Amino acid sequence: MKNDNWAYKYGPPPEDLSEKDSGWPGTWLLLAFLVIAPLIYLGPQLGKVEAWIVDLYHRADRWMAPIRELVLG
Repeated sequence: MKNDNWAYKYGPPPEDLSEKDSGWPGTWLLLAFLVIAPLIYLGPQLGKVEAWIVDLYHRADRWMAPIRELVLG
């Protein structure tokens, strides 16, 4: 059959495979840096954004309270 010589058709693997491997630890460290660095840099502003979101939730809760009381009794 033709498929019997598949190893010869594709040839041997490249010799420098280990040199091209960037490695998972380096990738994870880069990803962690890209996520955590803005959180550290923008920390005080994130507190303001969080307070704004909580305030918006409380406003919506106060607005919905009479409707919720009417519907649920």
